[in-house]
Amino acid sequence: MGVTHLCILMANYFCSGCGKKTSVLEWNHHGDFARFGSVCTGMGQKEDFYQIQGVTYYPEADERKLAQCLKDECENIIIDFGVMRGQEPAELLRCHKAFLVVSFSEWQEGAFGNQNVWKERAIQNSWQCLAAFGSEESRIQWNKRYRPTVLRIPLSVDAFTLTKELMDWMKRLEG
Repeated sequence: MGVTHLCILMANYFCSGCGKKTSVLEWNHHGDFARFGSVCTGMGQKEDFYQIQGVTYYPEADERKLAQCLKDECENIIIDFGVMRGQEPAELLRCHKAFLVVSFSEWQEGAFGNQNVWKERAIQNSWQCLAAFGSEESRIQWNKRYRPTVLRIPLSVDAFTLTKELMDWMKRLEG
């Protein structure tokens, strides 16, 4: 649905665009961070962390790696929880800002589970809801009928490249 892509974009925005020390933790078992970390850095073996364009990425993160980021006084810690299934991790409930990425593609509707459940959790926890994929018409109709409002994530072909449009959009999310 674009969660990892969005996390990389946000990390690059905070680090390159705002000059803030930023770390990203992969709090799921997808293995994406190890794969792109190895490719982007040219390291053939799996590492505990990767530095890419000033951002520190932690594959297979856990409480110890989160504590290390806090100890290192990271100004922004972004956590990629992946697909929500069932109970949210306690770390999600402690986040200063939380973004729920959904899709309006018919074949992915089951990926974010029962709409009433995530809708209520999003409202209750003040999560911002975002969508990168799917029908724009479906998103507009959703926003007319339901809450929370789902914002469209602008197209980004390369998660490591920030455009002016993306920078402006990220600035609005910060507010």
